[in-house]
Amino acid sequence: MRPIRAFPVQKPIRPEHRQVGRRPAIDALYRQVVEKRQDTLLLAPRRVGKTSMAWAVLDRIRDNDAGWALEVDLSRGPITTSATLADRLAEQARAARVHVEGADSKAWLRRGRGLLKLSPALKAAGAALGIDEAVDAATIGAAIDQALAPVDDEVGAPELREVLLAIHAATLAADRQATIFVDEIQRLITHWTDPTDSEYVQGILAEIMELADGNVVVLVAGSDGQAVGELMAVGRPLHHDGMTFAVPEIRADDWHAELPPRFAEIGLTVTRENIEQILDASGGHPQRTMRVCAHVEQLADGDVFEVSDVLIEQAIETAKGHPSWSD
Repeated sequence: MRPIRAFPVQKPIRPEHRQVGRRPAIDALYRQVVEKRQDTLLLAPRRVGKTSMAWAVLDRIRDNDAGWALEVDLSRGPITTSATLADRLAEQARAARVHVEGADSKAWLRRGRGLLKLSPALKAAGAALGIDEAVDAATIGAAIDQALAPVDDEVGAPELREVLLAIHAATLAADRQATIFVDEIQRLITHWTDPTDSEYVQGILAEIMELADGNVVVLVAGSDGQAVGELMAVGRPLHHDGMTFAVPEIRADDWHAELPPRFAEIGLTVTRENIEQILDASGGHPQRTMRVCAHVEQLADGDVFEVSDVLIEQAIETAKGHPSWSD
């Protein structure tokens, strides 16, 4: 089992209970995305916990079997074309087991006058794929599987629209919700290879977000307010879509409640005044606060003792020397 760091600073935080003071916000985000099926934009500066909150929602979906949860980070790879985005989404869909049962599934078929007929759910799924409703269930299932299959050099990669419509069709056939988290959405503006291809991606995302059934919910996060503003500007495909969700600041009371037990995990004792000293330097910024605490642990070097003001000041100065402090 991988050790859980007391003060993680290098990447978003999992599991959820290791986040400080975020449970009420995660509860609210879960209600908005999963229960109300509302497409949502998380917009906040870097390193304040957007991705960690989104991951918590996705993990709850998986743990509760509340649907399929897919996640794509446009900065990883990186993803700079609709083709690579389609490939990553299809990969995520396979990992999440976005699939429909066989032609003999009771959920898919109904009997009438001795004949097997397509259920309303399968008819809707076929319509989503542009397939004649007269075909059988196996054909619709095979079309979904083919759109989400690994890239075949002979057949070629499916287009992004085909992948997203296949996911939508699977939700209709299986009566399940799919939540798709797209992180670093501003990269559609700042890093995309071809502006025309970026417009295509924006248009397809808007098409999926505007589906009336709400079976596919899109959760996006962005840290560049100017670029995200351009994405959502009047006349752009995503202008009317989604509800914003404000990432709240972590309350000082939460830091005071949750940091001392973290220090206790590594054999250190801190006072309320120690926590105030850390928060005064970090401004309560999540990543900066954790970084100072991580340097306290580093400077303590495994010794068990009560932390001093001098040690914390050393940790603060060390933390301020890291490039991320000014992000």
